[in-house]
Amino acid sequence: MTIKIPKWLLLCILAFVLNSGARMANDLFEFSKNLEIFAAVYKEVGDKYVDEVPPGKLIKTAISSMLSSLDPYTVFFSEYQAEEALIERQGEYGGVGCQVIYKKNDYPIISEVFEGFAFDKAGIKIGDMVTSIQKENESISLKNKSQEEIFQYFRGAPNTSFEITVLRGNQSLTKKITRVNVTTKNVPYAGFISSNIGYIKLDEFGQKCSDEIESELKKLQSTSELKGLVLDLRNNGGGLLNEAVDIVRLFVGNNKLVVSLKGKNEDGPKKWITSGPAIAPDLPLVILVNKNSASASEVVSGSLQDMDRAVIVGQNSFGKGLVQNYSNLPYRTQMKITTARYYTPSGRCIQKLQYNEKDENGKATVKSNQDKLTFKTSNGRTVYDAGGIDPDVYFPLFDGANFVQWIDKEYFIFDWANQFSQNNQNINLQNLDQTILPNFEQFLMKTAPTVMQKNWQSHLKKQGIDTTWVEQMGLFSLDEKKILTVLSNGIKNSREPLLAQLKMAVFKRNLNKQEFYNQSLKIDSEIKKCIDIILAPERIKAILKQ
Repeated sequence: MTIKIPKWLLLCILAFVLNSGARMANDLFEFSKNLEIFAAVYKEVGDKYVDEVPPGKLIKTAISSMLSSLDPYTVFFSEYQAEEALIERQGEYGGVGCQVIYKKNDYPIISEVFEGFAFDKAGIKIGDMVTSIQKENESISLKNKSQEEIFQYFRGAPNTSFEITVLRGNQSLTKKITRVNVTTKNVPYAGFISSNIGYIKLDEFGQKCSDEIESELKKLQSTSELKGLVLDLRNNGGGLLNEAVDIVRLFVGNNKLVVSLKGKNEDGPKKWITSGPAIAPDLPLVILVNKNSASASEVVSGSLQDMDRAVIVGQNSFGKGLVQNYSNLPYRTQMKITTARYYTPSGRCIQKLQYNEKDENGKATVKSNQDKLTFKTSNGRTVYDAGGIDPDVYFPLFDGANFVQWIDKEYFIFDWANQFSQNNQNINLQNLDQTILPNFEQFLMKTAPTVMQKNWQSHLKKQGIDTTWVEQMGLFSLDEKKILTVLSNGIKNSREPLLAQLKMAVFKRNLNKQEFYNQSLKIDSEIKKCIDIILAPERIKAILKQ
């Protein structure tokens, strides 16, 4: 098969060269030489390789490999992927209303069902494993399908239908799904968590999220004499930068620098400045973050920290200080490319992984504490770059219970909650304390030893260790009695944080979203700590003046 160099590739090369101007003068020969080599290799493979190779696959592989060597945020979108990305940014589409996870099996598992949408109406539950989908009278297995492929099946025109097969426990169920217009809401919950203390949960920085925040804040202000606000940005991976800037405006007012963008092609830093009046300029504000709070979440928390306007609490944030823009490419394809770094008002860039400084294994490096630069907030407090947002008040995850972190990471709580909710559909949710801990302990003792054995054996094999010798030495298998003792002690020593996580997992599977937040916030230890801070104004002053 003879391969011709695609016209779109030649046009892109020409446009790149023409637009580069003097900046590329010194590198133009190197650039042209390597493009010529690439084109020659591409043509040779197509003409002479022993097996038939689709030309599009070669190009896609080359593009993916090239971009992945830069950073994980610079990516190429096929025509379908470009449409999906636009849909996600707009926050409205014809779909089913769910989120999925992948554990150590090959099928997607439902981790979230959005109330009132297609999966919810069809009776799909958290924990259901989706094994197949009917499409045009053909049953398509979802084994080893990527998340992109799965949502390609799930999404479509509103009011169209399809069938899926799910595995719930040992029961196989067929469900008819009718797609509906799905409009994602940025603020799933707002209300009072204590007398005169407000709470707003922001899931993502989608379109008009600042309007949602402003509306909810005004409701709280009109309902009561608001003494303080907790803005919950936990597990918020970011989104639109302009929305983040406008949220900051609500608390600091007009003409305040929020973030500066600096890129290779910029004439100078692009400054994002608030525009408009504040609606809560003096309201005591606590912002709650964790390791999954990223990008726009860090713009909000980092800028308000630099202005000494809010107390940041929780765990160290993700550390994404890179900015991406979308570029349209030929044939309705698209790419998202990192074009700049952002800097908070103090001048720090909080990017944690240094993709431009990779180690001998090709992995991005992390600055050591001694190499981090120091900056000053408005009141002279010291903050650091290159490590996300360090909270002003650190809350150990799960109150420092490493055992709970481990069982959560291994999905034991997730799996137990699915089983418990299936077997106890009429349970009194107000009286869980006496039942769920013994039930979970029994579940853990039965399932965890097998998982731990597999993990240990997998670890030995990954290390390239001769497992035959290890087995002969009696080290290939762990002592089950010791495992059970460790598990039992872990439960006893982590009772309170474990009980809270178990209850929240059960609430999530048995309550609507509004009631879930009403109940779970009462037992969330981090929320209780936020309330304590707001109720101690002298402590807030001391924190912000350090």
